Amino acid sequence: MRHALLLVSLLVPGVTAVAQDIRITGASWIQSIDLRPLRRDSVLRSATVADGTARRAADGQYVSCLDGGVYCTFLRSGERETTRPLMHDLSVAAWGIGEGISFHAHGRLRESLGGKSEVSWPRLNDRFDLIDAYLEVDRNAGRLRLGRQWSLGALGAYNYDGGSLALKRGWLDAEVVGGRALVQGLNEPYTSDEIGPVDDLPPESAAWMFGGQLRARPGMRTALSATYLRVIQDDRSGLYAERAALDASTRALGVRVTVNSAFDLASGILNEARVRGTRSVGHGVDVTLDVRRHRPFFELWTVWGAFAPIGFDELRGTTAWSSPDGAVLLSASGGRRQYDETGTGLQSIPLRNNGWRVAADASWTPGEHWLANASYGADIGFGTSQSDGNAGLTWRMTERAELGVSGSAVQTIYEFRVGTGRVLGLAMQGNWRVTDEIRLRADAGAYRHRLTNDALGQDWSQRRASVRVEWALGADPGAVR
Repeated sequence: MRHALLLVSLLVPGVTAVAQDIRITGASWIQSIDLRPLRRDSVLRSATVADGTARRAADGQYVSCLDGGVYCTFLRSGERETTRPLMHDLSVAAWGIGEGISFHAHGRLRESLGGKSEVSWPRLNDRFDLIDAYLEVDRNAGRLRLGRQWSLGALGAYNYDGGSLALKRGWLDAEVVGGRALVQGLNEPYTSDEIGPVDDLPPESAAWMFGGQLRARPGMRTALSATYLRVIQDDRSGLYAERAALDASTRALGVRVTVNSAFDLASGILNEARVRGTRSVGHGVDVTLDVRRHRPFFELWTVWGAFAPIGFDELRGTTAWSSPDGAVLLSASGGRRQYDETGTGLQSIPLRNNGWRVAADASWTPGEHWLANASYGADIGFGTSQSDGNAGLTWRMTERAELGVSGSAVQTIYEFRVGTGRVLGLAMQGNWRVTDEIRLRADAGAYRHRLTNDALGQDWSQRRASVRVEWALGADPGAVR
């Protein structure tokens, strides 16, 4: 509660004195996670033997030997370390300040309950984040927001400090946004010290953003939208990003069709072009077909865009079935990707330029107290392959409490470093609604990395556990009194 009062004082200075109603919601999330950091080890070169172009130690471990070096090196799993991050989220909504006027804020505190790897968990050293905090004026003709907020749309989520104005007229509505830009997903300015430790070439100047979105709904079955966003350096000397998106959806001849596209105007690249069609064929069966062209997007300040990220074309189909009573849900999907030319590799041993994935999901609700689910997927792709499966059973003991158990198995090779082994997991989950405003969630699991066929590699076994408490104070503006 001490942390909650601290966050309220930071998020709502003076607003509580004039608001007629206030609702505060919070969540505290404690985790315990095992980590196996990689350690560099060495062995005498004289204790290794040649195996083609590589060398192996006496136990079969592949090692790296520099020319003329006495020692060869390799990576091994270090001793088990545990990190215990603790996070508090607090959201505040205050209304009744005036006609259509409200205040909203969301803050996050991070702490550590100890452990050897406190700095290993992302952003534990960044103790506080103000995720959003804005004043809103809502009228029939439109809405005005001022403060830290999110621009949500076809180009993703952009956090910024500034203003937004949304106007409505008939089946048209438009929104313009602008202000100081924050790095996507980081809630920090472009010159923040948070970027430097993870990027060798962080941006050198702050940024401003402005953009807008136009939406139209000419009929009950059709919707259209166009989005534009521009992020510039604060001295106007260059761009960080300039993007646009066009989206549409309609229903005709029983088929629901959606079209999505996104353009990187600064680089002249089409990042996304996607057409999806869904049709019900009767007897509880729905069929979906996806055709997609994708190429990753990077803002101009980061060096990753200079490596010409490889795009792909994809065709994917999904069939889903539900029983008449909704107790059984089944789905199966399959897709194939064709990757662009990489310009790398040996002509005699070309890199793979295609991939495919198949997946199946099932759920069964035999009664009001039980839910069973299972899924499996196999992925063969560009530089890596993977298969994963999981199954779970949930027991709804009462209207307020449920208990579940789940098992999982994951196998990956090449880029994800699990090698020829598998990661097997067993976990338990619990959910208890203590009161209408307090909920307790907990889970614990163990994951065992097993190498097969006497293969050598790093050990990625770990244990995880977490406890989450969610609570709320004050009236709910959406509830009927």
